[in-house]
Amino acid sequence: MANQIYQWKRFWCPRTGRINLSDGGYLYDSDSEWGRIYNPDVVPFESITEIPCLALLGEPGIGKSYAMQTERDVINTETQERGKRTLWLDLRSYGSDDRLVRDLFESPMFISWTKGERPLQVFLDSFDECLLRIDSLAALLADQFKKYPVERLHLRIACRTAEWPNGLESELRQLWHDAFEVYELSPLRRKDVIEAANSNDLDSRAFLEEIDRMEAVPLAIKPVTLNFLINIYRQKGRFPRSQLELYSEGCRLLCEETSPSRRDAGLTGNLTARQRMAVAARIAAVTVFGNRYAVWTGLDWGEVPHEDTRVEELCGGTENVNGEQFEVSEAGIKETLRTGLFSSRGQNRIGWSHQTYAEFLAARYLVQSRMTLDQIMSLILHPDDPHGKLVLQLHETAAWLATTVPDVFTKIMSTDPEVLLRSDVATTEVQVRESLVESLLRLLDEEKLLDYDPDMRGRFRKLAHPNLAGQLRRYICDDSKGIVVRRVAIEIAEACKLQTLQGELADIALDPRRPLPVRADAAFALYSLGDEQIRAKLKPLATGEAGDDPRDELKGCALQATWPGCLTAEELFAAITPPKDQNFVGVYHLFLTQHLIKHLLPADLPTALKWVQKVGRKHQLPFPFKKLVDAIVQKAWEHLATPGVEEAFAKACLLLLKHHDAISIESE
Repeated sequence: MANQIYQWKRFWCPRTGRINLSDGGYLYDSDSEWGRIYNPDVVPFESITEIPCLALLGEPGIGKSYAMQTERDVINTETQERGKRTLWLDLRSYGSDDRLVRDLFESPMFISWTKGERPLQVFLDSFDECLLRIDSLAALLADQFKKYPVERLHLRIACRTAEWPNGLESELRQLWHDAFEVYELSPLRRKDVIEAANSNDLDSRAFLEEIDRMEAVPLAIKPVTLNFLINIYRQKGRFPRSQLELYSEGCRLLCEETSPSRRDAGLTGNLTARQRMAVAARIAAVTVFGNRYAVWTGLDWGEVPHEDTRVEELCGGTENVNGEQFEVSEAGIKETLRTGLFSSRGQNRIGWSHQTYAEFLAARYLVQSRMTLDQIMSLILHPDDPHGKLVLQLHETAAWLATTVPDVFTKIMSTDPEVLLRSDVATTEVQVRESLVESLLRLLDEEKLLDYDPDMRGRFRKLAHPNLAGQLRRYICDDSKGIVVRRVAIEIAEACKLQTLQGELADIALDPRRPLPVRADAAFALYSLGDEQIRAKLKPLATGEAGDDPRDELKGCALQATWPGCLTAEELFAAITPPKDQNFVGVYHLFLTQHLIKHLLPADLPTALKWVQKVGRKHQLPFPFKKLVDAIVQKAWEHLATPGVEEAFAKACLLLLKHHDAISIESE
């Protein structure tokens, strides 16, 4: 798996928002990274090969050595034609500065380089492990490099983020000036996880669905915990039923020393993995409930950002692991900050590598500290909200608390039931889920919840229980209920695949007396849960008999539900009309630009090309029509051998040329 690399900026701006398991995320590349991140400035390996001096940082086990080896292989392939030479040293085996000087600065290759004019590539891997044995390593390298013509030297150093010395960075920056860069490996992306699943002979689609079901993306983006997930899935075909169990074990693994060489050398730290996890939980409680962004690890010269907490503020007192107390020292805090739970926020700043770790561990800290219900609620309730709402930024932590403490679950359900959708509610008793659905719908109906987080739609599936259809029917079919609560009820039915409600949904979608938003939601739900006979009933909406439909939402939903199973190509293209609101990107827009062409068969292309001939000048068409014309022409080009396509393709292209329209074809 090849990690992406992103540049380490001095002061990163935190970005919030969770990434789901769909393609097309907004981070890094077209394959979403899935996590909360701090800097989206990503560069591929090939674009860093020419950087003269590079510090490549990363968390334990993230793949720093692999990244270095990959770049060395790229450079070695160019050695003959570009005259480059590479010198590789794995610093983990060095225990004295004399030996390091001999193997690096007094090596035959290095001496030959000093006497010649060609460039030299020096790779220093595992800098942090050598740093544990040679206290003066940073000063040694800085002093030595000053003696040589660095303009011909390309230097690469791999180091754990938390152990990268600021002093060495300053020295290297003075030597190489603007040619020095600090980069950090990014978390794994969706396609990396797919590659890992396939290489382990797993069904990658099912594996990703299981990650989605357990909301285990924060564990999947780390090589160490991804391997843990793969091993569990290979043995059992699914993950544990409890999210608590999964995250407890995953966070413990991130607190382990995973480097074989460190373990063999006994360099595993002074704390056990569970002790580091207990310290991490303390840090989580401070950062989450104290609204702190990072831990400042350097000296306090008056420049500590107000949103940071200092290491010394986290020290003191004891923590408990398995009934045994241990003191929390400054060394213990720094040792914990070097684990995979944390990553860099710039010079002298360390923060959580994924916010979910902080939220989970902060909740764990309150529970293991045996706080009372009143104490817990005092931390998560908004002090100025008369209705007893929770602090918005603490919703995820509150959900972990609700999963662990039943009394917290009950307390939250009466005022903020939607927060509980973030919890492990799917594992609760049927009566609990039934009560949660009733509370959620009742508060929406009473307009005490005027809106809800759209991200919650993906979590509605957790509410499934045997009596759910009856609960939802009372709201979906009752015209006296408000629009918002009826739409939420429909979306819950869709998420839980309640086919027993498809008849009622079809009746609502077809009834022009019902509110348009409710009709559109009903039609959209039938796309995923309606059988072919029910979906066929929506054909009148697809062909223009929807009634009042100013933005073509009903039309778009009906077309998506009926094409291709219930409409012929002739019926489809006869039903396509210019969007009524060309500035609105809704279901009809997405149907025209994505769904239609995906399901268009080669045999349907002659009909589609006739539509292209009739639709008019492409440059005057609305955007969705332009996209559809280009997509049809492209697909026809790929299937010219299909009977009837070649002649229709030629006629369509000739007409486009007569209209001075571009013909967009991508050939392999």
